[in-house]
Amino acid sequence: MVTNSDLYLVETRRGNKIFLQPKILSEPMRFIGRSRKGELYIMYMKKISIAIVSTLLFVSSFSSFAADTDISVDNIKVQLQTSTLSDSSSETVKTPYFNHFGGTVKKISASDNGSKVVLLESSDKKEANMVITKDSYIVNGDALAVGASVTGYYDANAPVIMIYPPQYNAEVLVVESQEQIVKVDVFDKELISSDNFLKLNLSETTEIVNPDGTAFKGELANRKLAVIYKTATKSIPAQTTPVKIVVLADKADAPADIPENVSGLDIMVNGKKLSVPSAYVNEQGAVMVPLGSISEALGFKVSWDSKTKSIRLGQGISLTVGKDYYVYMKTSPITLGTAPVIKDNRTFVPLNFFTEVAKAKSSEVTETQIIINN
Repeated sequence: MVTNSDLYLVETRRGNKIFLQPKILSEPMRFIGRSRKGELYIMYMKKISIAIVSTLLFVSSFSSFAADTDISVDNIKVQLQTSTLSDSSSETVKTPYFNHFGGTVKKISASDNGSKVVLLESSDKKEANMVITKDSYIVNGDALAVGASVTGYYDANAPVIMIYPPQYNAEVLVVESQEQIVKVDVFDKELISSDNFLKLNLSETTEIVNPDGTAFKGELANRKLAVIYKTATKSIPAQTTPVKIVVLADKADAPADIPENVSGLDIMVNGKKLSVPSAYVNEQGAVMVPLGSISEALGFKVSWDSKTKSIRLGQGISLTVGKDYYVYMKTSPITLGTAPVIKDNRTFVPLNFFTEVAKAKSSEVTETQIIINN
């Protein structure tokens, strides 16, 4: 894994001018940014001398220069494609699927809901908590310990509680290693990452698996992938033949063993049959069950706010109709891939709400029953 001592150039803007500044980042050969008429690409650089940085900054001091400029200093080549910004252009930058935070592990603790919380401190002394749940995928997990260098990847579009240090639900946690590089992103049908940084060339030796280690048989296009590789070409995008690809779980995927029709199934809570509205399967394949009666059977006091269409269970759980944003105590908001809905004047939630948010011991669908146990 590449260390935080790697130096890159970052595009910054002042008015209609583009400037380049050296900055420490944690990924090699990264696609840095996009101007309105051109793009800045940067090749992987490490341990660059002051002379190189000075030369590059001198070149960047001009208001504009020809596109496709190549600068070679001490055998390190930087390809620049840029121009003066135009106020008339409307090109937009695609929102990333993942953000990441990297640093040294300062503390590992257990939370009330059984998750692990890893406190990281970056090289510039900023801190963040990475929450590891049963759904998180960990690379080199055996080496996770205080003092290890770690990068956590989290959903860039997920809601975040405004606390300090910030807290993120890690979809992937990478314990860094000099022997491998990890790229976490969504790849298109050409197997190019969404940031145009990396193209995958599969081989017979590439291991393609689910997070549990079983072989993945489906299509890789438009899926969230954790790609583990050793080397890549110095091209745009960089190309690599991965050692391993982990297809990350999609919360909207329907479990294969759910019956086609769940409306006739009995809903059982702690061994007792409830007289409640029937469950159903929504368009995303999630089993939807009535919230109120099940929550009360589990011992929660349920309150409803008609103005905000929000529901509170006890003192620490809250949710809002139409929003895939579930809050448990003071942890980061939880997304389940499906928002609560109102049907026939009743609020329905995905079945896994009770295990993921309400912290029930188990929930499952059998051929004859929907079972939830505390």
